[in-house]
Amino acid sequence: MLLAHSDDRPFEVERFGIAWQRAGGPPAELLPVTPSSQAAVPADDGAIAGLLLTGGPDVEPWRFGASAEPGVALHPDAARDALDLALLRRAERAGWPVLAICYGVQLLNVHHGGTLIQDLDRVGRHGHRVREPKDFVAHRVLRVAASRWLPDLPAELGVNSRHHQALDRVAAGLAVIAAAPDGVVEAVERPDAGRFVVGLQWHPENMAQPEQVALFAAFRAACLARAGKGSG
Repeated sequence: MLLAHSDDRPFEVERFGIAWQRAGGPPAELLPVTPSSQAAVPADDGAIAGLLLTGGPDVEPWRFGASAEPGVALHPDAARDALDLALLRRAERAGWPVLAICYGVQLLNVHHGGTLIQDLDRVGRHGHRVREPKDFVAHRVLRVAASRWLPDLPAELGVNSRHHQALDRVAAGLAVIAAAPDGVVEAVERPDAGRFVVGLQWHPENMAQPEQVALFAAFRAACLARAGKGSG
């Protein structure tokens, strides 16, 4: 499974490796890829079982038809945007399962034609940027619709939260399955894609609660099914 992350965030390899182990998989199943190492990605689509997009920068506003809003501190990474968008296009062609986290879900939405809120505080949505500790439960998330790919998603769960952007107009083809009490979109999926495609706004890799571990287990099961392997 490809693990896409930024060159300046090497810690993601260990962080997601731990989460992967909790879900029953050896970290060696994850193949890290960054903008500087993308040449090492296998050319054979069949050699890749899935795509995991991690957190990181702010999506460049022009990619969703906007300009940077005055007074908003953005931290874009053009190379990371380009990498993840290319991988999402390849995932569609190859039928890879996708799990997109934080920045990942934002880019997933942009990839499909959606837009983003550039800064939540500016639109009165506070409390979504609690950086430390990484596993601090910042707020609740409420399931708002049944999920095809996460059928066991609880009706309510506590999540960590460290983002200042979020989905605004949700792209056609993506369905909202969970939201924060203030309406911020927290989880989306592609119910009709014929493959597991899920985006989460929080960081389950930092949380060890069973319902968080189950998110990775569901994704791993989809990847192994595509690869023709069992879930053990």
